[in-house]
This record gives sequence, C-alpha cells and structure tokens, in this order.
Amino acid sequence: MYNNHYKYVSEIINQGLEKANLDGVLIYSGHVNNYFLDDMPYAFACNPHFKWMAPITETPHCIIHYKPNEKAKLYLYQPKDYWHSLAKTPEGEWAENFEIISITCKEDVPDFSGLQNHAWIGQIDSCEFDNLKHNPRTYMDYVHWHRAIKTDYEIENIRQANVLALKGHNAAYQCFKKGYSEFECHMAYMLATKHNEYQLPYGNIVAQNENGAVLHYQHMQRFRQKPENIKSFLIDAGCQVNGYASDITRTHAYDENSEFAKMINAVDSMQIAIGKKAVAGTSYIDLHTQAHLMLSEILSDFDVINCDAPTAHDTGLSNVFLPHGLGHYLGLQVHDIGGHQSDEEGNILSPPELHPFLRLTRTLEENNVLTIEPGIYFIDMLLEKAKASDIGQYINWSRVADFKPYGGIRIEDNIVVKKTKSVNLTRG
Repeated sequence: MYNNHYKYVSEIINQGLEKANLDGVLIYSGHVNNYFLDDMPYAFACNPHFKWMAPITETPHCIIHYKPNEKAKLYLYQPKDYWHSLAKTPEGEWAENFEIISITCKEDVPDFSGLQNHAWIGQIDSCEFDNLKHNPRTYMDYVHWHRAIKTDYEIENIRQANVLALKGHNAAYQCFKKGYSEFECHMAYMLATKHNEYQLPYGNIVAQNENGAVLHYQHMQRFRQKPENIKSFLIDAGCQVNGYASDITRTHAYDENSEFAKMINAVDSMQIAIGKKAVAGTSYIDLHTQAHLMLSEILSDFDVINCDAPTAHDTGLSNVFLPHGLGHYLGLQVHDIGGHQSDEEGNILSPPELHPFLRLTRTLEENNVLTIEPGIYFIDMLLEKAKASDIGQYINWSRVADFKPYGGIRIEDNIVVKKTKSVNLTRG
C-alpha cells in the first residue's frame, strides 16, 4: 500500500510544483524550541508534509529533497550524541523510494544556496537559505486541497489508530466503573495503548460529571469521587500510527438506567445515522445543519426545550447545547488542514454565520476521512446568556437543572466517505 501511496503523493507534488513554477522542494521534518529561560524543549511535532512522504515521525532536523523524475534524497538526522538515542536507519518497502543520507550535525547539511527555483516547506524559523521560496502559497494551497483525499495506506493507518485507541477507551471505562479518578482513567488509557504523552495526537480529555461540559477539559482530577456522587464519564482520546491520528469520543453514565443514560443512547443512535449520510457529493454544512435538527428533536423528546426543531435551529437555540462543529478532516493532523478551502487555488468557503466554529465546509469527496461528533452540553456560560435573551423562553429550566450535574454528551467516530455508503473506522 505504501508504494501506491508514494506514487499518489509524488503525482500531487509534481502537479503542485508545476502549478507554482518550481523545479523541486525541500521538506523539513521540523525542530523543537526550548521553554523560556530553560534548556528543556517542547515536545517535537513532525511537519505533516514530511510524514506524508515518509513515516518518520519523531526525528527532527531531517530533510527530504524532492525533484520530479529523480529519486528523492532523505537526509536523516543521526547525531553522534551520548545524551539521546539515535534514529535508526530505516529499512523496508517505504525506504526503497529514497536515497538515505545520514547527517550528524548542521555542517553535514548540504549547501542549498545554489539551488534554483526551489521551495522550502517547514516552520517559519527553519529556513536559512534566501534563495528558497518559503511555503509558497500556490504550492501549499494545491497540496492541502488534494491531501484531503486519502490513499488506502493512509486509511489503513487511521484504522489501526482506531483499533489501538479503542483498547484505551475500554480500559479507561473499566476504571470509571470502579470509581477511579479522572487521572487514573487517563493512565489506564496510556497503559493500554502503550503511548507516551508526547505520542498522543492531542491531549486526552478525561472528564467526570460536570467537567464533561468543558469542551477541551484538561485538568484530570486526582481524587476519587464518592460512589454516590459519580454520575458520568466523557473521554475524548486518540492514538497515532505512522503519524496518522484517530480521534474518538465516548460518553457513559454511571447509572445505566438514568435519564442521562437514555439521552446518551439517543445521541449515539443519531450519531450513527448522521455518519451514514457522509457520502460523496454531500455538503458538510448541510450535514451539520441536519445534525442540529436531529439533536433538537432529542432535546424536545427529553423536555429540555419546548419548541420544534426548525425553531430551535433558526433562533440559535440549538447552538446553546451544541456550540461546536459536527466534525473535521482527520489524518496527518487531528484537524487536517484544508477544511475551509473551496478549490485548489486556496479560495475559502467560510462557515455560515449561525455556525462560525464549523471546521469543515467542503462538499465531501470519496476517500475523505473525517469525524462525526455531535453532542449535547449543559454549559453555564451559554445557558446564562440564553436565559437573558429571547430564546430563554424555549428552555425548560427545571430539566436543565436535572442534567447539568452530568456535564454533557459527545459521541465521535472516524468516517471514510464513499460514493454510496460511508465506512465507519471506529465501529467497524
């Protein structure tokens, strides 16, 4: 699968170079910067353009020199350093596509100042050669547009990242049912997935009770709740395989017979249904709107609101309970780039005014990979604002009070778009 992937990537890069009138490109894996007044660095995050070509995800200071119709040169950083372990020289199928050259220090990097008509792709402070065009927009927009179509190799890596993450989700859930703390549930996830913190595609969100209403909750309480105080558990956590991410969320009720558990089941069924609609030719904006209408029906069924679904959507009432977008592209980045592009020239299709936080506005194409993550939340700030406005009349505040201690619900799967039937990588 990798050789077919490399062939596809090469075709896209060749077309991007032609469109930008370039003869070649230098792609930098990236480097780390130190904390302020310290000699300790931030965690390394590999340039997605680099790991799109080569599955080297944890080694900084590497460079790929790519020119059409020539074997790509991979300058692999292998410093003579007794402080850290060295990057191993890669072997196998993918490595055969590169001429691999070891570099041990900055002085080993070739002098690229004589290259004509080349671009450098990497961090703003990473290019020392004035002759290189740094992240030229024409090239970048073209590549970002086409990166949204995933190869079989990419989809398989995301699928494997789902399999691994689900092991962690199950381990964390078992801890929750035993009454363990948020932090203990997180550590169970890490152990089950065999990931270090820096290997996670994003910081795990592990929330109990009202903390589930914080969309990007990160604190992870160390204390255990008393059994009679445990109500809910929301975990948003993924893994990485060869640089490709999974992004999965599940919500659980401690009392499986509670009203909140029934609401979770309703959102889960709705999430599956909206995921099946993610087929080629569908506008993601329309899909997002349908999700709001379906969630408004659930809110009405549970007597949280007292108006019909179209009124809830059109007045902005549904945004009180679902303030984020339905989902986003997924791949080499958790929020894969290009979601607002309307074409390969880089023109932008902005989110609708009613839903400004939607990260994906494109019409879906076959082999897009994206998340479907509807939710219902009881967020104090949004509820207080609604109570002071006209839409407050449509909210049954006693029911809100019933559900607020549970925080919120989010269900998230990773979906591959196909022509007539989507593929769910998370439930498959």
